[in-house]
Amino acid sequence: MIAVAALLGGLGLVCIIYRKTFLGFLIGVQLMITGATSFFILAGIASGTAVSADIFGLFIILGGVGQIVAGYALAVRLFYLRKKVGMNDLRTLKQ
Repeated sequence: MIAVAALLGGLGLVCIIYRKTFLGFLIGVQLMITGATSFFILAGIASGTAVSADIFGLFIILGGVGQIVAGYALAVRLFYLRKKVGMNDLRTLKQ
């Protein structure tokens, strides 16, 4: 099971490195968060403190959901302004 958590984290890292769009970047970050959460929960189960690991995992997932909601709101606004969503288009929002 820990290999599945490592696979999720690795897929997230690959998705971040080879991103083409902003939404692909967000999906990669969410995969890495999910892999880390799975690892914490599995490590908590292995050490015998599964309840505290589940609560810690819940807070990690809630932080990831907040990040995804804010990122999708930014992507929708960017699409409304520029009619495309790209990583290079984010730099123009500062101006």
